[in-house]
Amino acid sequence: MKLGGIIDISTKDLPNKTSMVLLTVRCNFNCAFCPNKYLLQENVGREYFIQELVDKIKSNLLVSGVSVTGGEPTLQEDLHEFCKEAKKTGKYLSIDTNGSNPEMIKLIAPYINRVALDLKGPLKLDILKKITGVNVDLGKIFETIEFVNSYKAIDFEIRTTYVENLLSSENIEEIVKYLTSLSFKGTFVLQQYQFREGVGEKFKDIFSKPEHEILLNLLNP
Repeated sequence: MKLGGIIDISTKDLPNKTSMVLLTVRCNFNCAFCPNKYLLQENVGREYFIQELVDKIKSNLLVSGVSVTGGEPTLQEDLHEFCKEAKKTGKYLSIDTNGSNPEMIKLIAPYINRVALDLKGPLKLDILKKITGVNVDLGKIFETIEFVNSYKAIDFEIRTTYVENLLSSENIEEIVKYLTSLSFKGTFVLQQYQFREGVGEKFKDIFSKPEHEILLNLLNP
């Protein structure tokens, strides 16, 4: 599995758990505000043997979980094998995804404890293309959300980063209505966009950080 980095101990990636974070390379989206754009480059990082990663996880006695993020982890062809072996360590295993690869999510579902899906916006082609920079297959994202929502053994978090220049309050309401129609079992997190160095200096003044009051109003209409 090709990784752009490993964080040995994190206290913020998993709720109420310390975790090791594995940063996979490659992504099929190209979101301008992504803080991890360096992971899109093919020459970043290196290949790890599955057993090498499993040994690292086993030996890390300070964490109770493993968070696989990126990049887009489901693009890693050996993610299935990794999850199967990582489950044997007894650690809580979480996978971040943009929802574009339901086939891989279905393969790894028996071996993972959590899915954190980064929903870029309401499931509309024009809006998602503006945010992701690519033509998104809406059917794939619908399929991923509906599958995980129906899979009882997996904790499910859907999160949306609110960037005022890209999303409106109406867009957030559309997301909430869609999740309500699904009888969404998990947690919906509305994240506040914050500029980070990985985004690129040219975007510093393009994307604005919303005020806390705006976020509260969106969640409490």
